[in-house]
Amino acid sequence: MLNGAVWRQAWGDQRLLWLAMAALWGVFPWIYIWLQAQVPMGDFQMLLRLIPDDWQKLSGVPLAEVATHAGRVALAFVDPVVVLGATVWGVTRGSDAVAGPLERGTMEMVLAAPVRRGAVYASQAAATITGAAALAAVLLAGTWTAIAFGPWSADLAPARFVPAVGNVFGLMVCMAGLAALCSAAGSHRSHAIGMLSGFYVMSLLAKLVGRFSERLEWVGWLSVFNAYEPQRLVSGQSDAWWLLARYDAVLLGIGLAAYVAGGIIFARRDLPAPL
Repeated sequence: MLNGAVWRQAWGDQRLLWLAMAALWGVFPWIYIWLQAQVPMGDFQMLLRLIPDDWQKLSGVPLAEVATHAGRVALAFVDPVVVLGATVWGVTRGSDAVAGPLERGTMEMVLAAPVRRGAVYASQAAATITGAAALAAVLLAGTWTAIAFGPWSADLAPARFVPAVGNVFGLMVCMAGLAALCSAAGSHRSHAIGMLSGFYVMSLLAKLVGRFSERLEWVGWLSVFNAYEPQRLVSGQSDAWWLLARYDAVLLGIGLAAYVAGGIIFARRDLPAPL
C-alpha cells in the first residue's frame, strides 16, 4: 500500500529533475525538426549514400526508410538527448530508492514512523514510474506539436510516433528498476549509479558487437538496448504496435521484475546503523 506522506516526499525529491527534463524534452523536438528541415531531402539522401555499408548496420533500419520525413524524425528518439535523458531519469531516481535515503540519514526517520518498508519502497517506485510516464507525455506533446505546426506538417501524421515514445517510456522503467535493485542491496547511492553506468556501457557495446559481427550476433541479445528500437516503430501501421508490445514486454518486464526483487531484498535486509 502506498503511503501519502512518503509519496509526497518522493515526488518532491524528483521535482527539480522532472521539471528540467520536461523543459528539455518539450523543446528538443522543435529544435531537432527545425534543424533537420534545413537540409533538403535530396541533400540528406546524398549524405546517406556516403556512409560505408558496414556503418549502415548501426541504423537498425534500411537507409531507404531513414531517407524519409518519418525516418528523419525517428532519429530524434535515438539521439543522446533522449536516450541519455531516459537513462539519467531511471538511474537517478532508481538509485535513490533505498541507498539514497540511507546515505542522507533520512531512512531511519521515515521507518521510525508507523509505516512499512514495502510502502516506502512502493511509493518511491510509483513516483518514479509516474514521473517517467509524465515525461514521455511531454516528449510526445513536443513531437506532436513540432510536427503539426512545423515545416513538415503536410508530410507527416503525428500519431505515428506514439509507439516510439512508448519505447522511450519502457527504457526509463527498465533502467529505474535495475537501479532500484542495486540501491536496495547497498548502502551507498554512488555504488548503484556506478553499477548501472557500467551496465549501460556494456549493454551498448554488446549491441554494437551484435550489429557489426555476424559470428557474434548472439551477443546483441544480451543487451537491453536490443529492445530499444524506436526508429522501427514509426510506420504508422498496426505492426508498429505489435513490435512495441514485444520491445516493451522485455523492457517493462525487466524493470518491474527488478523492482519486485529490490522490494524483497529491502524488506528482508538489515539496515546499517546511522552514523
